[in-house]
Amino acid sequence: MNNINFRPVRKELYTRFGHRLEATVIDAILDEVIAEHAETARIPNFLPVLVHREAASRIEDHLWTHGTVGTPRKRILFASRTNSQRAVLAAAMARRLSDNSIVATVASTHPENRDDALIEWVMDERGLAADGAKYKTERRRTVAAADVVVYMDSEEPHDLPGRTFVQWEVPSTDGMNVEQVRVIADHIEARVAHLLATLDIATRPLGEVQAEELAA
Repeated sequence: MNNINFRPVRKELYTRFGHRLEATVIDAILDEVIAEHAETARIPNFLPVLVHREAASRIEDHLWTHGTVGTPRKRILFASRTNSQRAVLAAAMARRLSDNSIVATVASTHPENRDDALIEWVMDERGLAADGAKYKTERRRTVAAADVVVYMDSEEPHDLPGRTFVQWEVPSTDGMNVEQVRVIADHIEARVAHLLATLDIATRPLGEVQAEELAA
């Protein structure tokens, strides 16, 4: 038990519930669950998953019993491993459209598939900073399984952990000019907005958000 690392579980709970609950409360609930499972665990390898599930359930109960309105932030993982910049664009749009009420991450990829100057240009035009620190790269972790995995390539292997899966057919930007990439960005924005609507997440048009930022 002493060798088990629960830091990924703790970090995941902060991500999901930190907008509604203080870290000290999350820590107290998680530590209580860890202590309880430590006494009865027979197969330690499964403990992080079991602890995460139980702690998340208790945190949700705590929120409801203390009159806090809201649910844990949903996780959407965007995968475009032949051109991850498309996934970065989609994640940026999801965060902006939802006013950061969801957690949007990008599937890991090889370094040679991370750059697309035209998509970065269009993101900059729309005030969507291509910041690798903001749009975290997600590796395969059961604890952090996404609520929705969005595959953006037609040949994308469906091998990422998630509760539900969506397949988008997003054209390759190879050989395109900036006007054509703007059209692709518009299509991605529409798809992201529709996905958020299916998850019952309120959205605002990117243009409206940008106008508010300029006014500020």
